[in-house]
Amino acid sequence: MDHRPRAPEQNPTQQNPTQSPAERSLTWTTGVHQVRTRLRFPLRATFHWTPRTPLGVEVTFHPVGADAVTWVIGRDLLARGLRTLAGTGEVRVCPADGPGRSGQVVLRLGAEPPYALFAMDRAGLTRWLEETWTLVPAGAEAERLDWEFFDGLLADR
Repeated sequence: MDHRPRAPEQNPTQQNPTQSPAERSLTWTTGVHQVRTRLRFPLRATFHWTPRTPLGVEVTFHPVGADAVTWVIGRDLLARGLRTLAGTGEVRVCPADGPGRSGQVVLRLGAEPPYALFAMDRAGLTRWLEETWTLVPAGAEAERLDWEFFDGLLADR
């Protein structure tokens, strides 16, 4: 987990126009609610994805008055969680009723109580994930991985 603060990002999706499509990263900053029993606390969350690491999405939570906290969550796990309960262990994602036409997505971080629950706009997350798939379609992620890095890890065993 990375606790370094990040500079605020633009909303909804920030792209660097000088990068080629193969290098372009996508960033989406949105309001989420941390849910504790019946209370909801608003905060910002920044989703960052890059074709260099196409399998993972960095999600940085910006709580008011505290350091930002970053989790890396699988892009496919977020996508499955738009439709049904997905994930085991530390990260779980599922659709939920809520404001808006398509409701919300609930993200649970942590394996055991006290874990953190976050509710966010399902339609916004869906649109942002679709943008990532236009750059690296599902199933094409392996073509982008740095296999030399993994070979080096295996050679060190």
